[in-house]
Amino acid sequence: MRPLSSLLLLLVMIGCASPRASGGAATSGSSFAIRNVRIFDGEQVISSGTVVVHGAHIAAVGEDADLSQVAEIIDGQGQTLLPGLIDAHFHPNGPEAYSSALAFGVTTTIDMFGQYSASVTETSLDALSTRGDGEADTVVGLLITAPGGHGAEYSHVVASTATSPQECRAAVNAQLDANASFIKLIYDAGESWSPTAVPTLGREVLASCIQAAHDRGALTIVHTLTLREAREAIEAGADGLAHGIADTPPSTTFTQLVAARGAFVIPTLAAISGAARHRNDEKLLADPQLEAYLSPKSLTDLKTAFPDGYMLGMKPAITQEAVRHLKAAGVPILAGSDCSNPQTAVGATLHQELELLVASGLTPLEALAAATSVPSARFRLRDRGRIAPGLRADLLLVRGDPTADILATRDITAVWKRGRKLERDAYRVQLEAARQGP
Repeated sequence: MRPLSSLLLLLVMIGCASPRASGGAATSGSSFAIRNVRIFDGEQVISSGTVVVHGAHIAAVGEDADLSQVAEIIDGQGQTLLPGLIDAHFHPNGPEAYSSALAFGVTTTIDMFGQYSASVTETSLDALSTRGDGEADTVVGLLITAPGGHGAEYSHVVASTATSPQECRAAVNAQLDANASFIKLIYDAGESWSPTAVPTLGREVLASCIQAAHDRGALTIVHTLTLREAREAIEAGADGLAHGIADTPPSTTFTQLVAARGAFVIPTLAAISGAARHRNDEKLLADPQLEAYLSPKSLTDLKTAFPDGYMLGMKPAITQEAVRHLKAAGVPILAGSDCSNPQTAVGATLHQELELLVASGLTPLEALAAATSVPSARFRLRDRGRIAPGLRADLLLVRGDPTADILATRDITAVWKRGRKLERDAYRVQLEAARQGP
């Protein structure tokens, strides 16, 4: 959604730097097991079972797992074990964003711009994608937009432009040759958020870019915010929509079209709510389970609003209604925070997104799948997003039962990435020191 270059470049630069997780990042254990724990495996619930981890991978799941080679046994009574969360729409607010995300149980982020902020030192896409043990992994998509269109205004974004079908193949090839994991396309004239018209890809150009990406086996995500743009993106062959609809309730014809094409939607409900000035900061700061782990930079983002005159066409109630209709049609819904927009906070906003998905008609089980198995399947991340033998040991342990009460995802007991446990208490102490300043 990120439409304002001056504002968001300012957001990159302001605020205190929060610590990377290296100081209290992660501990490694050759093996451990969590037993007597409720397990949400990404698709279904095991009421009480055991998960065994050897090294970076899950070794066994079940009631009678072999514990003879396990160095540590954790009692999970009264708790729920989930796959590490996947934020399907993410923009880092600096290099500290990845440690901030992991502290909230987000083990993988889907970077929707491939952005390089002024404070990020990595100069290649491969370096940007490779994160340390105390940081969430990132899967990076690169952008194609119109000259002067949304995204082109950011000097720290790796963007290509196209003005004709003939230019599409070169633009797509350039991004994929740079090792983009998918192609992000902008199809948004600013009707919902800008006081003036914004250049965007033409309909024929959009379809040509999608075809060029598909010819190379690449996934395409199209940024839209109006019903018309969303419909035309799906007709052009988009694999998924980022945001989707924020202006007009969708018709049954539209939702059936999305379902028939096999496309998915990342509605970013929390970000649209914040853009419409629904005060996400008050909601998140009032929750001590979230507030204690917010980095100084995330606090700055969360307390910032879009300028007057912008985002006037954003209607969160319509986006939520769209989710209800899309779910009824069988369209896959993915959870994405759209951090680091104003009124969002890395990690914490994904938990708010889960709450809003449930308020929009998803069951808690479906909302959890929207942040685990569904994005892993749609973004072709076959090694994560579920709890099963052979998959990565990206795990989130919480008190209570989020399959019944989605707010329980916030009561985090432990986080593991590739079998390494994050020292959350040490990280929180670092945050407290960073908030106090030198």
